[in-house]
Amino acid sequence: MSLKSFLAFLIIIPLLLNAGALATRTVISETQAVADSSAPHNAWAALSSTTGHYLNYTVDGKQILLVNTTAASTHGINVTVEKGSFWRSSLGNASFTLAVNKTYILGPFESSRFKQANGQLYVDTNATRGRIVAIRLP
Repeated sequence: MSLKSFLAFLIIIPLLLNAGALATRTVISETQAVADSSAPHNAWAALSSTTGHYLNYTVDGKQILLVNTTAASTHGINVTVEKGSFWRSSLGNASFTLAVNKTYILGPFESSRFKQANGQLYVDTNATRGRIVAIRLP
């Protein structure tokens, strides 16, 4: 194998692995809040315990998550916002245990701790019954 082929291999493999990981996550829809007005309703995403979710974290610190829990579990639902790849990621993930049949506001989340290198926010949950949506603050 030539050096050129080897370098091409080293570049392509991480891209393929990263693309596969992103393809499995479900996007969290985002609604833009408007000052002194109403915002159009956006579609909630169903919670997924197998694929996880992502939010395009384009406006740092201006997005909150609304989580509506509808599971019948008596132990609640665990929601984890994964640590990112920037300087405050050493503080770790943010984990929340949410009681069922309620709606919660989570965030905003600081980009230096939670933003991934690809500009996304990763959210994982142990539940499949419930829903999530993001609100971008003005």
